[in-house]
Amino acid sequence: MEQNTLRLSGILEKQFPSRRSPAGVAHQDVLVAHRSRQLEAGASREVRVTLTVHLAGALVEQARHLVPGDRIVISGFLAPASYRDSDKLVLHAQTLDRQD
Repeated sequence: MEQNTLRLSGILEKQFPSRRSPAGVAHQDVLVAHRSRQLEAGASREVRVTLTVHLAGALVEQARHLVPGDRIVISGFLAPASYRDSDKLVLHAQTLDRQD
């Protein structure tokens, strides 16, 4: 079976309004800014990325206690943003933790 798992830490930049699916499941997107130094081919490389993270279910309630500027750690899987925009990836969170 193929693997699709990502763990990312960063700063919560923005929370978009939450919404409910027709089935009643809560959904919310947030923006997370990540910055780190990584080793690539023996050289240090600075990485900066802002990523959309999709929250669903209980994670939406958990995110209500967060504010922009909070440091968080997310783990989940990557998926296309939509069927029409398959070039843009979104991290679908499975866990969300605030880092103190």
